[in-house]
Amino acid sequence: MDRIRVADGVQLAVAEAGEGPAVVFVHGLGGSSYAWLPVLRLCADAGYRAIAYDQRGAGLSAKPRGPYSVELWASDLVGLLDARGIEQAALVGNSVGGMVAERAALALGERCFALAMVGSALEWAPAAGPVFAERERLARQGRMDEIAAAVAQTALSERCRAASPALHSLFAAMVAANDPEAYAESCAATAQATMEAPERVGCPALALCGELDPVTPPEASRAIAAAMPRCRPEQVAGAAHWCQVEAPEAVAEAVMRLLREAG
Repeated sequence: MDRIRVADGVQLAVAEAGEGPAVVFVHGLGGSSYAWLPVLRLCADAGYRAIAYDQRGAGLSAKPRGPYSVELWASDLVGLLDARGIEQAALVGNSVGGMVAERAALALGERCFALAMVGSALEWAPAAGPVFAERERLARQGRMDEIAAAVAQTALSERCRAASPALHSLFAAMVAANDPEAYAESCAATAQATMEAPERVGCPALALCGELDPVTPPEASRAIAAAMPRCRPEQVAGAAHWCQVEAPEAVAEAVMRLLREAG
């Protein structure tokens, strides 16, 4: 992991592999760049400069006091590209990371040549509000193990949890390792997150989700595609919310198909 400094001095931890057109991966709530590493490697092997990073408040990045926001996270993403001297990039975000990537795409304009949103939504369903509030409450009490167990139930499909108990355990461990206060601030920010003016996103785009995603089901991806001029919806068969974790090959192929189409 390398480190870069964004505009307000916060350091972000960054993993990078490969050479070619830049593709930047943005994780969701409770995650880190580790959740993208299998997809990152597949994209790097296919001829892309693949970059994944830990958002502020997560993983190995700095964890300043809140409040956080999706706008701040999007600004960090633009700052990462500037710090790396990247003139053009494709952005790929999971869950709230998809909202971050969409807002960054608007800010970047023609600098963003493709956008993929994986398990994301224009806005959260009303039922999500109490879930985020409960996770924030538990995090402020330091009860990250309980949060991790609950998150893993929707992040990975039942088939994946049964067939790959080691992957299930590693995923839960990633969530449990979050700093409780930073995770609580991230929960509060995620609860308020939305996409902004999707009709203004001009680059080719993909709204991808797991077929069995209970958090952002296929209708959420179809709603994104309907709102975004050059966007299409796709599904990953048999996968749940963090489909890049349980089906990295399928997700990488869908993303690279978009990149090839975008030229």
